[in-house]
Amino acid sequence: MARKTINKLTSNRWFLITISCLISIFLWVYVNNVENVDIESTITGIPVTYLGEEDILADRKLIVTDKADQTVTLRLYGKRSDINKIKKSDIQVTVDLTDVKNTGEIERVYDVALTNGVDINDIFVDKNPTYVTINIDRMSTIKVDIRGEINVTVAEGYMAEPAEYDREYLEISGPEELISRVEYALVKINRENLNKTVTNRVDYKLMDADGNEVVSDEIEVDVEQVEVTIPVVMYKEVVLDVDIIPGGGAKSTDAVVEITPRTIALSGDAGILSALNKISIGSIDLSDFAVSTTQTFTVPVSNELNNLSGITEAEVKVSVKNLATKRLLVSNIEFDNVSEGYTATSVTQYLEVMIRGPQEIIDLVNAYNVRIVADLADLGSAVGRYAVEAKIIVDGYSDAGGVGDYAVVVSLEEGEPEELNEE
Repeated sequence: MARKTINKLTSNRWFLITISCLISIFLWVYVNNVENVDIESTITGIPVTYLGEEDILADRKLIVTDKADQTVTLRLYGKRSDINKIKKSDIQVTVDLTDVKNTGEIERVYDVALTNGVDINDIFVDKNPTYVTINIDRMSTIKVDIRGEINVTVAEGYMAEPAEYDREYLEISGPEELISRVEYALVKINRENLNKTVTNRVDYKLMDADGNEVVSDEIEVDVEQVEVTIPVVMYKEVVLDVDIIPGGGAKSTDAVVEITPRTIALSGDAGILSALNKISIGSIDLSDFAVSTTQTFTVPVSNELNNLSGITEAEVKVSVKNLATKRLLVSNIEFDNVSEGYTATSVTQYLEVMIRGPQEIIDLVNAYNVRIVADLADLGSAVGRYAVEAKIIVDGYSDAGGVGDYAVVVSLEEGEPEELNEE
C-alpha cells in the first residue's frame, strides 16, 4: 500500500515541481552560506565624478576637460554573496577638486564607494589605473558671428535679398583652449523657386578659421537653433515719365521727350510693385520755352520700395518740332481782378512777346491779335507800383500761343477811373 502511494506521488507533475523548487532553494542556501567562497569580478568603464566641479571650480572660472574619456577599471575580490550584488551602477568613483585653483594637468587618487548597501571595507579593490590624470582649463565665454551658406532660387520676376538672422551672434562657453578655435557659426539653407519671404529655425555648426567643424560636448551655446529669414521680393524695371503741359501753341504731340535713364530697377512687395508701371518725375510746361529745354528731376521712390539702380536723378530733354515762332511788339495790356474802388494803370507801354504755332497760323497773327493780361488778385488793396506776371493770349487763333515768362509794371491807385479824370 505504501509503495503504491509513493508511486502515485512520484507520478504527480505538481509534486515533482514542488520537490525541484525545494531542492534549488536548499542548494542556493548551501552555496551562499556553507560554500560562500571568495570570488573576483572585473568591472570596466566606470565614470569618474569630480567633486567641486559644479560649484567651486565654476566660481573660479575653471573647468575639467576630456571628462568623457576618463573612466577606470576595478577588480573586486570578496565573498560570492557580496560580489554578486555589485553592478556598475552601484559603484561611485570620485575625485575631490575643491582645492584646485590653477589650470594645468594634475594627477589625483580617486575614492571608491558602493551605493547598494555592501560595505566597501569587506571588498578588496584593485584599481586600474591607481590614479587619474585631470586636465584643468580656464572657463571662457566668447561671442561668434553667424554666417550663412544660403543656396536659394526664386521664381521669375522675384529676387532674394540678404538673409536676416534673429540675432547678431552666438554666445558660447567652454574650455578656453577649445572655444578659442571657434571662428563663426554656420547655418545652411537650400530652397527652390521661392516667390515669398520665408522664415525658418535651423541648426548651425561651429566652425574654425579653416572651415572645419568644431565638435565637443564641453561647449555650451546659449541657443540651440537660429531663426533665419530670407526676404523674397518682386523685381521690376519701371519706366520714368514726365507730364507734358500744353502751352505756347504747342500740344503734347508736338513734343519729343528724352529721359535719361529711361528706366530704374525696383524691388519690393509684390502687391505694391505689380501695380506700378511708371513713375512720374515731374512736369514740363511747353509754354516756358521756344524750341527745347533740358531739366534735371529727382526720381521719387516710395519708402516701401528699394531703388536697386541707386539712381536718384534723371535728365529730361524736351524739344518742340514742326512749329514756327514770331516776335511781336504788343501794347494791348489788360488787368484782371482789380479791387473795387481802385484803378490799375499799366506803366509798361510795350512788351515784346514770342508767338508760336504752325507756320500757316503764325503768318496770319499780328500784334493787334495779341493781348497781355495780368492778374492783380494778389495785390488786393495795395497802392503803388508793382511788377506782376502776365500771360499772353492770341485772339482768333487757338493754335497759336505765347512762349516764355512775362511781367508788366502796374500802378495801382485808390479811386475809380472817372474820379481820377475829374481831378
